[in-house]
Amino acid sequence: MRSFTLKPTQTALLILDMQDKLFSKMEQGPALLGALWKIVQGFQLLHLPIFLTEQYPEGLGATLAPLQSLLKDSYHPFVKTAFSCLNDPALETHILSSQQTQWVVVGIEAHICVLQTVRDLINNGKEVVVLNDAIASRSIFDYSTAIAEMRDAGARISSSETVLFELIKDASHPQFKSISQLVKASCGCC
Repeated sequence: MRSFTLKPTQTALLILDMQDKLFSKMEQGPALLGALWKIVQGFQLLHLPIFLTEQYPEGLGATLAPLQSLLKDSYHPFVKTAFSCLNDPALETHILSSQQTQWVVVGIEAHICVLQTVRDLINNGKEVVVLNDAIASRSIFDYSTAIAEMRDAGARISSSETVLFELIKDASHPQFKSISQLVKASCGCC
């Protein structure tokens, strides 16, 4: 894996399939939702792009209500049936034509949609950071396998707090105090 540092002008957040029926089966659900809450609020504070997908919502339900509420007017999910976002023609076009070359990826399930999307992003020349505190699978075995495979594919594995401080880089950043308070606060989502 080539080492890289996230640059705010090139970074976007990709939230995969945080839907009711999937989420209810995840290990560490409250911790996952707390990490997502922080990373989404951090990206909002920094005015960075956020993309959201829903996998077959007719069967798996909509995005979790707390996440929809947090996203407010920017809640516009890309609906897909393909496991990898890049196997969906509309999403592939949108992602690959965007100016973002660095992607922070979160969501569920780690060993299916997250893993396949991460591999495809890397294979298309994107730099990818996966947040280990903001992804999940139904089984710890599938989760740990996904982490290993994504790292082997060239993704950086990090955490929500690490990424937020990497994006602001310095205590003199105008959003430093807000980001500091955000990472210290408990999740306001549940």
